[in-house]
Amino acid sequence: MKTQEIVVKKVKVWLEAEGKSYQWLADELELSKGMVGHLLSGKRVLQPHYIEQIAKLMDIQLVDLLRDETLETGLLTVHLRGSISNRRSKRELDSLLFAIEDYIGLKDQVKG
Repeated sequence: MKTQEIVVKKVKVWLEAEGKSYQWLADELELSKGMVGHLLSGKRVLQPHYIEQIAKLMDIQLVDLLRDETLETGLLTVHLRGSISNRRSKRELDSLLFAIEDYIGLKDQVKG
């Protein structure tokens, strides 16, 4: 997940949990409500100084705001680009998938 997405997701959750509005955040950041809407919808990029201000408003450390918890829960995501163009590539991908499934299965057996 990209840093922008991580921050936006956490800010939205925090605003809802704290009962705060986009207008409140806009006032605190000295921005318009429309600009905050664009920032939190991903239409505009959150500049680093705004991320720092938001961390202070949320009363958390900057590193905590930027941390991707999905990596800590053990959930891994693999993104492949392009396509498999030949049989050898297909076999190699199948072999990799088999090795992963075998490792995961082996790991689960050890736990159980």
